[in-house]
Amino acid sequence: MTYLDWASTSPPERAFLEAGLAQALEEYGNPSSRHSLGTRAKASLGAARARLLAALGGRQGEAGLVLTSGGSEADALVLLALLRRKDTRASAPPHLVTTSIEHAAIHEEVLLLQSLGIPVSFVDPQPDGRLRPEDIGAALRKDTGLVAVMAVNNETGAVQPLGDISGAIQRASASLGRREAPPLHSDAVQALGKIDFDPARLGLASAAFSSHKIQGPRGVGALWLRAKLEPLVLGGGQENGLRPGTENLQGAVAFAAAAEAATAGLGARLALARSLEARLIGGLGAMGALPLPLDRQAGDGRYSPWIVSAAFPGLSGEVLARALSDKDIAVSTGSACSANQGKKGRRVLEAMGLAEELGRASIRISFGPTSTVADIDLFLETVSSLWRQFRT
Repeated sequence: MTYLDWASTSPPERAFLEAGLAQALEEYGNPSSRHSLGTRAKASLGAARARLLAALGGRQGEAGLVLTSGGSEADALVLLALLRRKDTRASAPPHLVTTSIEHAAIHEEVLLLQSLGIPVSFVDPQPDGRLRPEDIGAALRKDTGLVAVMAVNNETGAVQPLGDISGAIQRASASLGRREAPPLHSDAVQALGKIDFDPARLGLASAAFSSHKIQGPRGVGALWLRAKLEPLVLGGGQENGLRPGTENLQGAVAFAAAAEAATAGLGARLALARSLEARLIGGLGAMGALPLPLDRQAGDGRYSPWIVSAAFPGLSGEVLARALSDKDIAVSTGSACSANQGKKGRRVLEAMGLAEELGRASIRISFGPTSTVADIDLFLETVSSLWRQFRT
C-alpha cells in the first residue's frame, strides 16, 4: 500500500511502541500506589510527561500537561469546562467563539454545548482557508468565556495565525472593558512535529495533541494547559484532578519518544515535506487538477506542506478514493472522524466559499517523514489514469 493518508493516522514506528511496552512490562504498578512498584511507575510517568513538555517548548502553567486518551478528549476537557464556570452560575452561560472549519472533535462538541444553552459564534475563514484575526476579535462579547481556533486545518493544511489571533483577542477585550481576555484554545493535532509550534509563545491558554499523528500509539494524547480547568468528569484525582483513571504509562512513554523524534528532526522533516509538496502540486497542475484552495502554490508558508487537498472536476472524490484504494494507494476525502458520522458534505471547503461541485470532487493527500518521491510519482501517474477513465 502506498500510504498517503497520514492526516488520518500515521504508520506507527516500532521503536516507539516497543519503548512503551518495555516500560509497562517492567513497571506495571499503579502510579497511585504507595509501594515501590507504584513509586517507580509514578516516577517514569513524570519523566515521560517532562519529555513531552520539553518537545512543546518546555514551558508550562499551573496545570502543566494532562495526559489523555487522544486529541478529541483533550479538546473536550476544555470545552466542557464551560459548563462549570463558577463566575457564571448565577447568570447566563458563558459565550463561546469558534470557527466553521474546526475538526469534528471541536465542532461536534460545540454543537452539543449549544444544545445545552451555551451561546456560540462561528467565524468563517477567507477563501484561502485562513482566519482573519480581526474577525475573531469582532466576535468577542463581554461574556465570552472561551475562544477555540485550530492550529492547522486537517483538510486543507491552512496554518492559522494564532499569535495574531491572540493579540486581536487581547485588543478586543480591552475595547470591551473586560478585565481579562478569554482563554484561547487550539486543537494542535496537525501541528506537533509538522510545523514550528510553541503554545506558550503563541499566547494560548490550552492546546490539544495526539500521539498517533506522529507515529506514536493510538489511544494517547495530551492537553497543554496554562491554567487549571474546572473538570466535568471526577474520579481518583489523577492528572491534577482533571482526567480521572489509572494512567497509561505505556502510551505516555511511547508518545514522549515520538514527540522527541518529531520535534528534534523538524528542520529535516520540513525540507522533505516541501520537496514532496512541490512535486505533488506541480504534478496536479500539469494534469489539470485543482489544488485547494485554488490559489495554493508549493512553498506557500500559509499552509502545512504535509496536507494537500485537490479537486478532480467531473469525478466524485468518494469514487476516486475508492478507485485509488483498489490500486493500493490510500488517500481520503476529508476527516476520518466525519466519515464515521456518515457526513458526505465538505463543511470546511464550503465554509471557504468553494463551489459545492468542487468540494465533492476533492480528495485529501497527506504524507509523512517516511513518504518518498516514488510515492508521489506513483500517485500522480495512477490518479491521472483514473481521472481520464472515469470523469464525466
